[in-house]
Amino acid sequence: MVTKYISHSNGEIQEWCWASDHEIFTSPFWTSCYYIDGILIDTGAPGGVEEFEEFLKSIGINNIEACYLTHTHEDHSGGAYLVKEKYNIPVYASSEGIPVLKNGFTYPLYRKIAWGEKVLPIKAEQIPKTIYTKTRELMFESFPMPGHAPDQVAFIENQKQWVFVADGIQLKYKRLFGKNSNISEDISMIYHSIKELFNFISHMDHLQLFLSGKEVIYGKDFILDRLTEIESLYQTVSGLYALGKSVDEIESIMFGEDDFLEMHTNGELSRKNLIESLINWKLNL
Repeated sequence: MVTKYISHSNGEIQEWCWASDHEIFTSPFWTSCYYIDGILIDTGAPGGVEEFEEFLKSIGINNIEACYLTHTHEDHSGGAYLVKEKYNIPVYASSEGIPVLKNGFTYPLYRKIAWGEKVLPIKAEQIPKTIYTKTRELMFESFPMPGHAPDQVAFIENQKQWVFVADGIQLKYKRLFGKNSNISEDISMIYHSIKELFNFISHMDHLQLFLSGKEVIYGKDFILDRLTEIESLYQTVSGLYALGKSVDEIESIMFGEDDFLEMHTNGELSRKNLIESLINWKLNL
């Protein structure tokens, strides 16, 4: 396991990053959680609970009033049981995420290698539309962003121009979860969520965008670039499909070499899933 502690915005934001660093992966798969003035955003993965607890202690458990989950995938909700059951800190999730957390869940071996064994059940509360921090000097708005997950939300602080999107936006769109996975991504929903987010934050000239396990991204151009990227993927795939090309042929034309992650995940995370999602999308640009 590897961890990183990162301070942002002159110490106002404390980020904790964790990865299993298993030898099967060519580079670590990072996840993040954040502490800002009495609140936590996300809780990391089940496999990092001990290291996550050390992070909480470094903050001071008594300083933490509440925890808000961007979504319930295991790399973001894995420490929720610790927060709720050991420290009696309320955990908030979207209406779609609450029943997922109530029952807990497990997942395939490749995700256990990356993130740990399982997510333990907890009783979560509904995320409010408006979230005040401990000193009430900061106010976050919860902003639905379905696509990566049905329960995906972003947390937006308008005054500071901070936007926490976790996995709601990726650095590049090369693959999607699908097939038989309990993570089923939809590129059209991802696109429309990103577009709605851009419209919502279009006034922000000093945007700071926080993605899970990535460096902070500054400015709105990154969001526009992702929209342009997805539009270009759609046009390319649609054009090849209209010429009668199969999904396999389209993958070969667009990407060439074999996809290691498709083989490693038994097709649950693959370029084919991305192509199929683009084919199934009736886009009105």
